[in-house]
Amino acid sequence: MALSKKRISYLLKAYSERKATKEEEQKLFDWLAKGNEQPIKKHIEKLVTGYNSNEQLPSVDWELLYQRIMEEKNTRNMQPVVRKMAWTRWAAAAAVLLLLGAGYYFLTSQKKQKEIAEIQQLRTNDIAPPNTANAVLILGNGQKIILDSMGNGTLVKQGAVNVVKLADGQIAYKGTSEEIQYNTLSNPIGSKVISLTLGDGSKVWLNAASSIKFPTAFTSNERKVEITGEAYFEVAHNPAMPFIVSKGGTSVQVLGTHFNVNAYDDESSVNVTLLEGSVSVKTAGRQYPTVIKPGEQARIDENGVIQLANSVDMDEVMAWKNGLFSYKGADIESIMRQVSRWYNVNVVIEMPVHEKFYAEVSRNTSVSTLLDMLEATKAVHFKIVGKTISVMPASH
Repeated sequence: MALSKKRISYLLKAYSERKATKEEEQKLFDWLAKGNEQPIKKHIEKLVTGYNSNEQLPSVDWELLYQRIMEEKNTRNMQPVVRKMAWTRWAAAAAVLLLLGAGYYFLTSQKKQKEIAEIQQLRTNDIAPPNTANAVLILGNGQKIILDSMGNGTLVKQGAVNVVKLADGQIAYKGTSEEIQYNTLSNPIGSKVISLTLGDGSKVWLNAASSIKFPTAFTSNERKVEITGEAYFEVAHNPAMPFIVSKGGTSVQVLGTHFNVNAYDDESSVNVTLLEGSVSVKTAGRQYPTVIKPGEQARIDENGVIQLANSVDMDEVMAWKNGLFSYKGADIESIMRQVSRWYNVNVVIEMPVHEKFYAEVSRNTSVSTLLDMLEATKAVHFKIVGKTISVMPASH
């Protein structure tokens, strides 16, 4: 059912004043997303000129809104999704708005020229997301296979085990062997997520700046792998052969389960998050392991001390595997560590930024889109020079 001018006028005004209900927001989003160029522009012009003298015009730069709609319509495959943003620092009359599922920006006309210039500068120095998985498979004899340069099919034979590249880019080990050879799959900084099926059928996903060392076939009474960085596991159930993931002095033992391990060296702790099944976590020097349940996270500090968290947002933990950046109260340092790994950039924190950030955006978008969103909170400012991103409070 088409919306009347009066209804659209109400929706725009209600949203700019942050009084719209969820249903009203969705109706407005749908109208903006479906409109053609000229009808949108004409309708916005009519809305601006159509307010009578007794009705306050929402503090929204409608011309800039129109420009942003047109820009985002042409780059729909790169759209951010925003579920929640911090409003507390925004002036009451401001109407900076990030539209759900479309990334439209409502900017206050008072600062239009400054913000346009900043956005244009940011996009001039933009950095695209990785478009390939630059992973390298290192065989037991030292041979390196650049996976992105290889076609689908059998890459190499190691004894009776075939290493196969599937149509979706996944690497799979097929066959059994009594001969133990160790391979390493390394996924560098600035590379897309890569997935691997081990010889026992267990599946592993590797984030950027991560690696896994594993045997081509499991022949002993346990299945043991070593990781760096971040990996998500879906372990094939086998009670007779426990599956062990190790990182330094930390080991995670399971029989068959789904869990995530974040073990980057530049993070303050190793985090083991359980989605399904049961996991026991053990550190060097501790006599007994810690058992965690689904929905819980074990956090291991540099001294091997384990703390258990039972109120973990699984969507945030698993965002990287699902193609998202997800922040629900994240500090700027942790956000920029993810940015550095994904976009292969250097990050310089010039001055501390103390605010927490809430946002969700596709990892397939350029870095400027993510930084634009964070800057819209009026808490932080970024400068991009070459492959270096400088971070500072917005007041500087």
